[in-house]
Order: sequence, then structure tokens, then C-alpha cells
Amino acid sequence: DFAGMYGHEKSDDPTCVKSRTGFVITFGGCPVTWQSKLQTETALSTMEAEVVALAHSCRVLMPIIDMTKELLGAFNLKL
Repeated sequence: DFAGMYGHEKSDDPTCVKSRTGFVITFGGCPVTWQSKLQTETALSTMEAEVVALAHSCRVLMPIIDMTKELLGAFNLKL
């Protein structure tokens, strides 16, 4: 869902003041999942937007790590 025009921002447009979060999670050099979307929170600084993005990517990453550990244990493999 693309909101607004690239490079054009208005301070009174609520979709323009939100940061875009994007990440790619790879395993063995291959992409496992990726996402790009507008943040749900309005950040007051670049640092805050980065923290929100990191927290979101960790929420996606943690179940993948747990599943990988479970599969490795089920097949008696070591990473």
C-alpha cells in the first residue's frame, strides 16, 4: 500500500509524517522474509524511527530463530 508521492511531503498529511520501515531477514545468504511498510507510530526523531524499526524486525525475527532451533534439535543438527 503506497501512501503519497515519493519525495513530496506535507506536514499536515498524516501519511507523510510517518517513517517507512523495511528489512530483509536472510539465512545462509538467502532471504527468508522481508517487509516494507509505513510505521504505525509517528516518530519525533530519526533515532526514534530507527528504534521502532528495530523492535518490529526483532518481533518478526524471534519466532524464526525459535523455529530454527526446534528444527535443528529435531534432526540432531548443529549450526
